[in-house]
Amino acid sequence: MATHDVKALSVIRLSVRTDETTSPGRQRTANEESARGIGAEIVGEAEDLDVSASKTTPFERPQLGAWLADPASYDAILWWRLDRAVRSMADMHALAKWARDHHKMLVFAEGPGGRLVLDFRNPLDIMSELLVTLLAFAAQMEAQAIKERVTSATAALRLMPLRCRGARPPYGYEPVPMPEGGGYTLAPDPEAVAVVERIIRELVDGTAVSAIAVALNEEGIPSPRDHWALKRGRSTGGKTGGRHYDAGTEVERFRWGAPPSRRSSPRRRCSAIKCTKALRSVTRRGAPSWRRINPC
Repeated sequence: MATHDVKALSVIRLSVRTDETTSPGRQRTANEESARGIGAEIVGEAEDLDVSASKTTPFERPQLGAWLADPASYDAILWWRLDRAVRSMADMHALAKWARDHHKMLVFAEGPGGRLVLDFRNPLDIMSELLVTLLAFAAQMEAQAIKERVTSATAALRLMPLRCRGARPPYGYEPVPMPEGGGYTLAPDPEAVAVVERIIRELVDGTAVSAIAVALNEEGIPSPRDHWALKRGRSTGGKTGGRHYDAGTEVERFRWGAPPSRRSSPRRRCSAIKCTKALRSVTRRGAPSWRRINPC
């Protein structure tokens, strides 16, 4: 196969997407330069954003998985760096086996020593197999080091009074800067608190949880997940799961939904009354002490 006849798939992956993210564009540019370097033509792109390589294999990612299931239209796959493709030896070996079975090239635009081309079109090229093993080991060690750093930092934050760990807060709160500086704490979110107060009032008045959820959806009030996405400047919706949706589909907005059982039980009404008292305490003191209400 002549080099100029190579058709390539450009792959973009990002674990966390924000408005400030520039990585997708940087990855795309690196892949385009890599394609020119090997004389290939990019015929498609698989862009998986908000997708972790530590939690999903290449075959499980929405866009890349579809391309891997239909390998006839390209000869090479381009990534910016190895960690955009895999984070474990097992995933790397599975990807290498797929490339060997389908006679593909795996190309990484940047890394130790520059561009790395693993050509599995030649079944006798054992150097590609050796490099795969070494690089996969390095990727797995890096992933483990990142996990340990995050775990250690989270444990340290738990020991700091009133510190927010940075994850999505319970519905009804929002992160605000600490008065003394040095991080964030949680404070009541006025918009979400108004919704929670409404839910509690209607529960105490005897309205069924399912009826409350229907009304919130009809009025277009964002669900907790969408509310947080909007506050972060992100688009609503995303991948679905659970009993309200077909798992794995994409939706533009998430819906409010009633819990699966005890929708109108006395115990739930008792809990609602307790939450009302706690919420009043919060609005007076501004302290993050009331229990999370998770209607969806």
